[in-house]
Amino acid sequence: MKFRKFIEKISEEYSVHILSLGEDLEIKDVALIDNRHDPMVKNTLYFGYDKQLDNAASIPVQCILAHTDFKASPLPAAGANMALVPESSLFPLFNDAKNLIEASFRGIFEELTAIADKTRSIEAVIDAASVRLGNSLLFCDMNFKIISSASSVPILDPLWLENTRKGYCCYDFINEVKELKSIRSASQTTAAIEVTCSKSPFRKLSSKVFHNQTQIGFLLMIEGENHFLPSHFEMLSTISHVISYTISYYKLDLFEKNSVYHEVLYDMLIGTPSKETMPRLAALQFPSMMRVLFLRSLKYPGQSYLKNFVCKDLKKQIPGTHITYHNNGIVAVIPQEEDTKAELRLLEMLKGFSKKEYIQMGISNAFSCMESFVTHYEQAYAALESGNKIDPEELAYLFKDYQIFNLFSEVKKPEKLEWFCHPSLAVLNRYDQENGSQLYKTLYVYIEMGGNIKAASESLYIHRNSLVYRLNRITDLCKVDLTDVHTRFLLRLSFFIDRYNGRIL
Repeated sequence: MKFRKFIEKISEEYSVHILSLGEDLEIKDVALIDNRHDPMVKNTLYFGYDKQLDNAASIPVQCILAHTDFKASPLPAAGANMALVPESSLFPLFNDAKNLIEASFRGIFEELTAIADKTRSIEAVIDAASVRLGNSLLFCDMNFKIISSASSVPILDPLWLENTRKGYCCYDFINEVKELKSIRSASQTTAAIEVTCSKSPFRKLSSKVFHNQTQIGFLLMIEGENHFLPSHFEMLSTISHVISYTISYYKLDLFEKNSVYHEVLYDMLIGTPSKETMPRLAALQFPSMMRVLFLRSLKYPGQSYLKNFVCKDLKKQIPGTHITYHNNGIVAVIPQEEDTKAELRLLEMLKGFSKKEYIQMGISNAFSCMESFVTHYEQAYAALESGNKIDPEELAYLFKDYQIFNLFSEVKKPEKLEWFCHPSLAVLNRYDQENGSQLYKTLYVYIEMGGNIKAASESLYIHRNSLVYRLNRITDLCKVDLTDVHTRFLLRLSFFIDRYNGRIL
């Protein structure tokens, strides 16, 4: 690794002031200044205090100096590569430099930065790094939201497998991890530390990730089939530098500052106690009536596409929208007018928006109090999940249209739903198969139309007399009274169950 590349890397984590730049030499070793250094050795990077150079016979060609408070900056030698760092950073930086140089000789740093340059992808770097480590690897932001995880090396830890599936960690788990002794005593460097917690027996290593000298997240390596090795500590620190490099050059928008609305909505979704979120909500302004949308892409364009295009478009289409990211999708709070026609216009607009952006969305019921935001997010999420199962060709799903299917999904033994199906449906299905008729569909449409003969016949494209004939046939076969309100309710519930199980025509 060359001096300028080294300075570029450490500047993400440390405050560095360059005094002079000479020839961009390769660094092959690191050492401490002891006034016995050989001035002819050009490929060693020396570390020491500025005052050590006062009586030195010669100045190293490449050196990093700790600037002491009482000392003026040393005059650099002609052609030297020299930089100053705070006194407190000298030894952590020396250790980091040693790890980076050793990793460079093993080819890890060069291999991963080449992947970053070629793909411009954090996911590609994480995946390749996990293969080199022989264990699964994740990259999380400061809120424990999972930015990327390896696909080539599977996660065996059930806890983190579930966290990765959701894309985030819950509030209680985050608090427990923050209380770990190793976390509380960790230095503000990329040095890897063990962070195994009581919730999981799998050993874990963590390394901080920095951008512009501020921690923006952390890497987590989870022990799997390959046990931890001493080299893993050095390698994880190196990978952290590569992630910083990838963000600096290719993913600057990933950690741009979020709005206060984004932050409080996200905290509510991960389970932050109301005593912490309610005072923050009180300082914000939300519409008098709202809905929650949960949006998910039908393909995978990446979070950056959702953030930079879908979210901006949605805010443009519906002014006053507030957005956060959760559960591998977008959660949006949108204003809702208290008017039936306005509701229909909104639904049509959202359907058009979904088609344009190639996304699906769940839409909650309207609400007025932000304290029930999480409940309405769950409605929107459930609407999307149930809607996608029942009507996968649709794009926008209202919770009120799919809440019965969400209720079915809560049944612990789904096969028991069959118990509640009216026997008439089985009779009609069997009769249709034997006679090539459409009595099952006829009854379904008639029940859906609320028993309206005119509407049902028009929907079926048959004459009303033909419909009446079919209904009489159904009555004879099934021995049911179609004018009875209770019977019609049980039949409609039965059709819902058949639809949920994929049997509806």
